[in-house]
Amino acid sequence: MINKLYKNLINSVNGLKIAVHEHSFFVEIILGIIIIPYALIIEISIELKLLIIIIYFILLASELINTSIEKLCDKITKNYDEDIKIIKDIASASVFIILLALLFLIIFSIFS
Repeated sequence: MINKLYKNLINSVNGLKIAVHEHSFFVEIILGIIIIPYALIIEISIELKLLIIIIYFILLASELINTSIEKLCDKITKNYDEDIKIIKDIASASVFIILLALLFLIIFSIFS
């Protein structure tokens, strides 16, 4: 059981190593380098601080899922396909919605 957990950990770390080379994920990591200290330093409730940090990590997870969907679609066909475009756009929209929620929280924290 420990061996299986260790292998799962290694697979996850390998996935993160691959994801860091993706432009969007890398930019979101840089964003986190700014957002997390901001959330910790600004004088807001601990609940709002936690919410900002949690939403940020949900953004990263969503970006990983979006990237996986894009890679899978590219594996199916490199040629333009309207259905593949729709799938990629919907996956991208999920990241966008979470990003909007994070930006809303940050703006709310500034004015609270």
